[in-house]
Amino acid sequence: MKNIKLILTLFVGVLVFIGCQKEEIDRAALTDFAPGILSISPADATKVVLGGFDITVHFVDGTISPLASATATLTDATGNQITSVTESLSGTADSLVIAGNSFGADTLAVGMYQLTVNVSDSKGQSVDRTVNFEITASLYAAVLDELYLAGGYNGWGADAFELVADNTWELKGVNLEGGAWKLKNCVDWCKDDWGDSDCDGVVEVTTGGGPDTDCGYTGEVNFRFNDATLAYTLTPTVNLESNLQSLYLHGNFNDFQGEAYSFTQTEDNTWVLNEIALVNGDRFRFSEMPYSMGKIYGDNEGDGIAEEFGSNIVFSMDEAYYKVTFNDATLAYSFEYVRDVPKIETLAIIGSATPNDWNEPDTDMKDDDGDGIYTLTAPLKEGELKFRANDAWTDLEWGGTDFPNGVGVQGGSNIVVEAGLYNISFNSNTLEYSFEVAPVGVIGDATPGGWDGDTDMKHVGGGIYRMVLGLNDGSAKFRADNDWPINWGSGDFPVGLGTQDGSDIPVSKGLYMISINAVTGDYSFGPATVSIIGDATPGGWGEDTNMTVDMDNPAIVRGTFELVDGEAKFRANGDWPINWGGADFPSGVSTIDGGNIPVTAGTYTVTLNVNTREYSFE
Repeated sequence: MKNIKLILTLFVGVLVFIGCQKEEIDRAALTDFAPGILSISPADATKVVLGGFDITVHFVDGTISPLASATATLTDATGNQITSVTESLSGTADSLVIAGNSFGADTLAVGMYQLTVNVSDSKGQSVDRTVNFEITASLYAAVLDELYLAGGYNGWGADAFELVADNTWELKGVNLEGGAWKLKNCVDWCKDDWGDSDCDGVVEVTTGGGPDTDCGYTGEVNFRFNDATLAYTLTPTVNLESNLQSLYLHGNFNDFQGEAYSFTQTEDNTWVLNEIALVNGDRFRFSEMPYSMGKIYGDNEGDGIAEEFGSNIVFSMDEAYYKVTFNDATLAYSFEYVRDVPKIETLAIIGSATPNDWNEPDTDMKDDDGDGIYTLTAPLKEGELKFRANDAWTDLEWGGTDFPNGVGVQGGSNIVVEAGLYNISFNSNTLEYSFEVAPVGVIGDATPGGWDGDTDMKHVGGGIYRMVLGLNDGSAKFRADNDWPINWGSGDFPVGLGTQDGSDIPVSKGLYMISINAVTGDYSFGPATVSIIGDATPGGWGEDTNMTVDMDNPAIVRGTFELVDGEAKFRANGDWPINWGGADFPSGVSTIDGGNIPVTAGTYTVTLNVNTREYSFE
């Protein structure tokens, strides 16, 4: 409503200003504008739980050119149309609703979907908008697939929790009757279970007969459990007055969306966020829903009383952890200092994907420039990890759901990592992280660049790098990022296990398919063949025609062939991971994974230098 008042105020201001300048006003033009799309459900970048949904779009327009018609089209990730509906509209406000049962919404699979909306008015003016949303089995990320509570109160049975936010499980209205209990992740004790023997609010794994939780909890409570931090809370179940379904704090610290900062209702109309780190200058707002749906509150005057659709609140107190309280009846909010924010002394990665698994020591990162951006080049196994500060699971540990790039979430889920050698970066100011595949090359007097320059290899996945090269008698090593901090060597040839700062690898002259696993250090110098393939060649695209290695210079391969009009490429060992192509004919410099080479019919001596990548058809 405040937005509508603001628009009307602006229009009145414009009319007054123009009225001072001339007597005649074109009033029709001031209310003749293109139609608007007020809201779309499902909204952009949101998730819909598997099992059905309706499509709802609300439109607005001016009185001079009222709404005429609208079309909504739903497609899947491959562009296949699921439904498209066109309806007539009228007036200055109208809507289009497509019932889920009309297009089988409950039968749609998990995945990404796109909704395109077009609306036009009586003057032919139109507006388009496209939103992308995801159908998921759950709106939220979690470590566990299911969770149950067992105890004396239910004969050690299994009361099921519900996943209500990222990593957050809830069981409402349970009375533990002062007895012992445990958590478990299957009905019949077939997997893991947890207990809290010291009653500190954090459970430990007790699988195989560990102690129960026996802390004397009585009365009906709502039980919440975080399967990432293993912390839990028990809050009394009461019927409280409220004008909101839920409440979240959205700001620059979480990209103005998400479940990370969820309030708990403690009294009638009173919501509390017990702890959040805030910095002078932070901007935020209160939101009824995790993804900016429902009611949203800001503060236009900055007086501690919020308004619906008000401006973002700008925090003006010192950096610290604060308790935030919001009253959904009076719209008053307040901040209460809790404690200082711990400082980052060290920052590292830890987890099953890292060299030391979940064990200490952590794998430390460096802030070379002192700007809060920490970096590290390291081999990672397939697994999970987190970033954490000061080698401790205290206040400063971050997870995330995205890989290879994302924004860290305090206490978030483990980041799932693919095996590889990565240049890792974590910005402690913005919490942005990235995992970029690190370049790996071969260097040495046996290689084309000697000891002065690396010959880059191709990453084929999982931390494995390959390249075909013609080598001389001599020695070689592998290294990352064209520098020596990470390098592999060994005294074995043609296969071996490279170690950090190992000895030079003795190499015999020849043409080789060179391979190294940058995660394990395993390497090989295997036999290599180079062939020509394509619809211009004798074997077409279905069969390679091998070329011959020059015995004086093993980097050069050649062959004489009768070719037809068409295209061709070079590839190694009869497969596509290592191939060369180019756009020029009859000669040029090829690139790895380059385009097809256009060929004119004739009999040619075809030559390729795999080291320089120069080719010719003569």
